[in-house]
Parts: sequence; C-alpha cells; structure tokens
Amino acid sequence: MAGSASRDPGLQPERTLLSWRRTILTLIITDVLIWRAWLTASPGEAAARSEGLGIAAGVASLATVALTVCILSRALQLRGSAQAPPAILMKTTSAALLALAAAVVCSIIMSALPR
Repeated sequence: MAGSASRDPGLQPERTLLSWRRTILTLIITDVLIWRAWLTASPGEAAARSEGLGIAAGVASLATVALTVCILSRALQLRGSAQAPPAILMKTTSAALLALAAAVVCSIIMSALPR
C-alpha cells in the first residue's frame, strides 16, 4: 500500500485533456450552427421560432464558456497531481452539458417548425 501514495498516472491525464479539447471543438461547431440557424432566420418568420433560436444560441454559448472554464481549471489542477476533481467542478460541468443538450434540442425543434 505504500506504493499507492506515489502513484504514477502515466498518460491518462494527457489523453483526458486531449479528448476534452476535441469535445470543446465539437461544442464550438455546434454553437456556430445554432447561431447560423438563428441569424439566417428571415424576419418574416414566426416570432416564437426566432426567439427560441436566439435563446438556444445564448444558452449554448454560455454553456460552452462554462465548460471551457471547467476544463481549463481542471487542467491546471492536474499539473503535478492525480487528485479527483472537486464536486463543484463536476456539478458545474454536468449542468453546463445538460444546458447545452437542451439548447441543441430546442434549436432542432425550432428549425423544424413550419415557416
């Protein structure tokens, strides 16, 4: 059990950070697509559709920023240690992911509404 105190995490933290970077890139692309759907909506379309896409675009952007901050703070925390992330960081990440998923679903529904 004495060896567990000086545990070598190997490449796992680096692989995790690389996968989060790919995830953030995907989220940014998703944000751009939601913003594009909102900005290309014609002025004559239903106001509810335009407002729904605008709200979805705002929520998606805020969620992506929150996730980026969580990932960067976790990356800074990982430098030199293999501790578990704090609970508040995990809760914030989960809430941001749920908000982003809701924004994506909302934008898909609003885009599918008849014009």
